[in-house]
Amino acid sequence: MHSELSIGSDLLWKQVAPRISVAHFSSTAKLSGNNSTQVYVKKYEALTNSSEGKMTVFLLHDIGQYHGRFEQLIKWIQERNSSVTFIAMDFVGHGLSSGTRGHFENLDQLVNDFLCLLRTHEKDLSSNEKLLVLGHGMGGLVALESIKRLQSEYKNQVDGLILSNFILKFSSFLLNLESRPIGGPTLKKLLTHSRPLRTLKGEDVLSCPEAILSYEQDPLVVNNPTLNSLQEIHNGLITIYQHSYFQEKPIMLLNSGLGVFSQTDSIGYFAKGVKKELLTEKKYSLLKHDLYNEIERVVVFEDILSWMKII
Repeated sequence: MHSELSIGSDLLWKQVAPRISVAHFSSTAKLSGNNSTQVYVKKYEALTNSSEGKMTVFLLHDIGQYHGRFEQLIKWIQERNSSVTFIAMDFVGHGLSSGTRGHFENLDQLVNDFLCLLRTHEKDLSSNEKLLVLGHGMGGLVALESIKRLQSEYKNQVDGLILSNFILKFSSFLLNLESRPIGGPTLKKLLTHSRPLRTLKGEDVLSCPEAILSYEQDPLVVNNPTLNSLQEIHNGLITIYQHSYFQEKPIMLLNSGLGVFSQTDSIGYFAKGVKKELLTEKKYSLLKHDLYNEIERVVVFEDILSWMKII
């Protein structure tokens, strides 16, 4: 049973550029006795104040990444649909949010934080505003769990869901480390906070050398998340396929064909559980995991924009 979450009716937005504002709110996670862990949020306001076609898209990033990985998508979409607002958050331990880099205690904390953020946004019913959630990688897992809860609590809040490369599978050797009976609680904690392998190399998620270099040099990208974080993603996948049978909103699945996280069969299996009239599935056989920063990313952007127009 989940307790009622609230961070107030409004965030205190600070404008940092024309039509771009940032805000922070206290995370539901209590990390290392810190009761004021801050979650960073960035809003990219629509370029027009027109109510026609008004839409707000919440962006949820992947493990080790942050809101900036969506910059090219945001710019491209807004240049072609000036009525779209984007709101992106950095999960705890990622980007400009506080917490240990690349670490979170459990996936449920990330879900709770996103639901807190979502509840601060009141849909403009007079303009028939559409509200979408786009989750990439780990962000897709958070989006799915959030939608599951919203269907009973805020059934009409979200109008559609975009999931890209959201089924991540890591080495079974790594995941088994955490469950091995080695020492007591202190050693177990050290192990779960360890970073045994660099799991997110630029060459594994991107094709273009320039994009790979930019990724590797980005100070806000975490290339080696903690073992606990990887284990939590693994645990979140155990019931992932059940979610597909209970989707009541239009859902778009985006799946790349290259790279270490290519899970074409797994995402295809998930798609089989979604009602056909709600499902749009796109496969990109020549793209790697980070679809929004790949060389041929425009084809992905075009598919997303086309889908947004028909839901």
